Amino acid sequence: MELGDVALWMLVGAALVPAHRAAWQDGLPALVAVVLLDAIVVTFVGIAAADEKAWSRLAREDGVVEWATVAAFLGAGALHVALARRKWRHATPPPRLELAARAALALFCLFVAGEEISWGQRLFAFKPPDAFLERNYQQELNVHNVLMDEAGLGFALESKHVVAFLAIAFVVALPLFVRTRLLSGARAVAPPLALLPAGLVVFAAELSYPVDLTGEGAELLLGLLLLAAAVLEGFAPVSRVLLALLAPLAVGLVAAPLVARALYGDDARGSATALEELALLQQDVAGGAATAKLRKKGSVHKRVFTAARDEYLALSGAAFLGGRGTPAQAAGDARHDRRGYFLDPWNNPYWVVWDKKRHRVALYSFGPNRLRDTDVRESDVAAGDDLLVVFTLERTP
Repeated sequence: MELGDVALWMLVGAALVPAHRAAWQDGLPALVAVVLLDAIVVTFVGIAAADEKAWSRLAREDGVVEWATVAAFLGAGALHVALARRKWRHATPPPRLELAARAALALFCLFVAGEEISWGQRLFAFKPPDAFLERNYQQELNVHNVLMDEAGLGFALESKHVVAFLAIAFVVALPLFVRTRLLSGARAVAPPLALLPAGLVVFAAELSYPVDLTGEGAELLLGLLLLAAAVLEGFAPVSRVLLALLAPLAVGLVAAPLVARALYGDDARGSATALEELALLQQDVAGGAATAKLRKKGSVHKRVFTAARDEYLALSGAAFLGGRGTPAQAAGDARHDRRGYFLDPWNNPYWVVWDKKRHRVALYSFGPNRLRDTDVRESDVAAGDDLLVVFTLERTP
């Protein structure tokens, strides 16, 4: 761990005592909320430290952590709407600045929830607009990954930096700004001091990023932080605080397997089509689409579209594309259907793995459940409903 990361976590530690003291002074509901958030953080850290693969299973796309995050942000947004309605009906005159702040927070929470599940793209397997397929490195319908493409803003803006900024803005900047005369009317939406450590944990976790998928846990904690602030503001009893903060976790535990079974069930026809298309990709890669740049690289694990765009694969005019081009590479007559963007029958990306040491190539699809079930770097046999072809690339003289 670098010195800067150590300093970040020391800052978190320094905030714990004053925050817990403030929670004690604020009353039992605030203390319960803080202790519960502490317990969630400790649990996540314990899982990741003991078994990083177990953490990855929880935090992967459409997993428990992701659905819990969606529920937390939706819950926080709904609470701000409810609090705004109550103030609008009973306050005379209505606190317009506070209402505007609540509306902004509610819209923000709705936006984050939609972004988290790519606005239902993986759920309903629809093809996103071309702009997202070309500029979003995950080839999904969401804005935050488009911002990571320098073509969007002129510079890359990583999601972890956005989340870190939002956490600090909420637990540090907002409480300070609402103390000014200009913004004092929105003081009710500022989080209490007791929640400061949770925001600092999000900030430190995103910037230090100790394990893979740290950001997923940080995003869930940010959602729970917003939810806790809204619940405590309504002077909720302890039982309501417990329900509000535990409900998203319960939703995650139930929704992840339920969605997988209900929407991502077996699809024999789609699987057969994907295997045929993987065979075409294998034919293309083995037949000359693998570039010198790929062969010189020690290892590559990318979406096929990204690999083509980054000149690891030269697929324009190849069999998979029916002799036509792709938006990933400058060529005439580019296909703009799912195959032009190297999407499988469920409109999720095909992937390529290259290992120079073994001259091993793996091409695969997540299959009907839209989840990676196979350790594709090591295994030659597909697990779950993944669709996988593995072959050895002929060595060049």
